[in-house]
Amino acid sequence: MSVLIHRIQDHRVVRWTLALLVAVGGGYLLGKWSLDPSKIRLLMFGGLMLLALPLAIRNPRVLMFSLLIYLPFLGFFRRMLIPVSGWSSYDPLVVFSPVIILLMGFLWMYKTYIRRQGINKEDDTYLFKLVRWMIIIDLLQVVNPLQGSILTGFGGIMFYVVPLFWMVLGRLHMTETWLRRIYGTVCVIAVISGLYGLKQINLGFTQFEEIWIDIAGYAALIVGDGSRAFSFFTNAAEYTTFLVVAIVILWVYLLRGHVVQKLCAVLFLPLLMYCVFMQSSRTPVILTSLALAVITVMHAKSKMGRVLALIIMAGMLAGAFVWISKIESSNELIAHQVNGLANPLDDEHSTAGIHVAMFVNGMIKGITNPIGHGLGFTTLAGAKMSSSGDSSEVDLSNMMISTGVIGGLVYGLILLETLRRAFRMSHHNTTVLIVFGILIATIGAWSNGGNYSVCAIIWLSIGVLDRLTLTQGGIRQT
Repeated sequence: MSVLIHRIQDHRVVRWTLALLVAVGGGYLLGKWSLDPSKIRLLMFGGLMLLALPLAIRNPRVLMFSLLIYLPFLGFFRRMLIPVSGWSSYDPLVVFSPVIILLMGFLWMYKTYIRRQGINKEDDTYLFKLVRWMIIIDLLQVVNPLQGSILTGFGGIMFYVVPLFWMVLGRLHMTETWLRRIYGTVCVIAVISGLYGLKQINLGFTQFEEIWIDIAGYAALIVGDGSRAFSFFTNAAEYTTFLVVAIVILWVYLLRGHVVQKLCAVLFLPLLMYCVFMQSSRTPVILTSLALAVITVMHAKSKMGRVLALIIMAGMLAGAFVWISKIESSNELIAHQVNGLANPLDDEHSTAGIHVAMFVNGMIKGITNPIGHGLGFTTLAGAKMSSSGDSSEVDLSNMMISTGVIGGLVYGLILLETLRRAFRMSHHNTTVLIVFGILIATIGAWSNGGNYSVCAIIWLSIGVLDRLTLTQGGIRQT
């Protein structure tokens, strides 16, 4: 067989004939599919793949940057196509970015482990070892029969393995300079998205957005007579978390940036903070406040300065809490937000107790079933393909449920080691201070695969952070 293949490759006429047949056949299929509106998404996926695959080989850094621009607008593109090609939960546009990252990630694994190129000892870290072990555990859990169909396990790869590959590829290809470019781009997209989100709240949704809301049955979007925004994103939670990431970046710009960055922070921080407040979700507000307080304290150069910053931030947060608790408004979104923040322990106004119970139950499920329920069990794949899917809405407890005690332990160590590295380096590195703030503001949702764009930013940042500990020192390698 190999001899025959070599002869075909060496025979110019046969080679060009086969190429012509492929071109004609492909052109025929493209022409046929272009007349079928239901194939538009598939055609777009094919076109994007043709653009992405050469970049994956020649310039993966540019490709990854492009994907980070694509992901925030994914939901908008999908909804905009509804009047033309209808709606499908199994949209190829959704899997475009994960497929590219998986191809690049598995290619790295092939080169590293199959072709035995290996990892230089001086280029390895404890965090990188943990991530590699987590990838192996996740892949083993794909075939766990407790999750039902193996398709559920394969679906789980998109939500749990892809983020880890973002870390690996960020560590391999990205630099601190590129990460700063990414953060600047995030701020630009956040401002545009925030304005569009306010338009949705105050002026209503477009026709194709209303159609999507009806199809999806998006009950979490409605708060009394009002409705949360989702802007260009796939859901309201992803939109809110993206705004939170941008707020953290701009806050660090305000503290440590140059003149233009400080000016941008002064101009756009109030807008983004208002947008987050109007999402009527308490957890992002609380975690953002915590992250900004920690960043401010970490920014101070001396112990006395940190104590003073801590006192000032505590006073500001207390004052903000008192001010918010006195707000009275007929706007349902504002009223819902105020009642939840002012009464955090009241089950009538706050869901904090429910979220804590879900986290605890998730940890217990992981302990009582130490082998795990399967990779896709706690993901959207589990909800779509399995009648027994479940989620605790916190990544650590979800890992306990999906991958059992061992997977939960490894993931917990990844969380701790990442925070330790970011904390140690954030004193003298502005980029790492941003990373540390993002990690705090999104704690509990680092591996929320449904937040496609935010999840990619978080794990790419972790990859660059791990690389910086090698090039800039400050962390003892173990």
